[in-house]
Amino acid sequence: MPVCRAAIIHRMLVAVSLAATCWAVGCGQRVEYRARPGFTTSEDLPDEVVLDDGTIIRYVSLTEFLARKRARERGDTYKPPGAVTTTSETQGSADGSASNQPSFSPWEEFDDGTVRMRARMPEQVVANTMRAVREERYAELWDQMVTQRVRDRAAAELAVATGDGGASSGRASEAARARFSSWCAKNREEVMKLLNRMSFGFSSNSLIMRKTGPHSLSIELTPQLASDFRFRVVEIEFEQSPNVIDPARVTLSGIR
Repeated sequence: MPVCRAAIIHRMLVAVSLAATCWAVGCGQRVEYRARPGFTTSEDLPDEVVLDDGTIIRYVSLTEFLARKRARERGDTYKPPGAVTTTSETQGSADGSASNQPSFSPWEEFDDGTVRMRARMPEQVVANTMRAVREERYAELWDQMVTQRVRDRAAAELAVATGDGGASSGRASEAARARFSSWCAKNREEVMKLLNRMSFGFSSNSLIMRKTGPHSLSIELTPQLASDFRFRVVEIEFEQSPNVIDPARVTLSGIR
């Protein structure tokens, strides 16, 4: 009997996602939350799968999976962004221990098709980069997630090479964005392979995070995995933004 692609993908993921599972048990029913791989869609892999023993497997975004994991580690109940909190939950001390700040969303998509990408944690940089590459939003990725220092340096190098009047030249900036987009398109498959594997690695021991400077770090595949990948490292930078609403940013400074 032929087996549908969703079933095949689910079986493939059962073995690799056990270490990336959050669970909840209520009323005798077991519910497991697993991070949805970046290479799948809801058509490939349903949002919910019921196993023979009654266990419910729910595939959620990497961002939600990590938020659930952190809440569980704190002993808290996970609340989706925008969830209404009760009065008792919002009561806090006079020093502002109760948070009244709006919920943070790493990826926001608007009615006109544009997106806003932000990150406050390295895993959100990986998740946003993976989605942007998958959807071929290379220019938006460059403008919103790549470190400002990296963008300025790329524009300056092109301005010098072409004699185009310095790093402030609009033509040089456009050329730097176009070169980045071309690189992403050329290496899309291998970059997606790396980012997808890293998206699993944050909840396991398959990644190595190294501090590379006062405001930077690298995320690397372990030596046991690295030989199977062309790209093996994602470089992250923490920078201050002039945006008062989101002053602290975590950005992408390289993939190698």
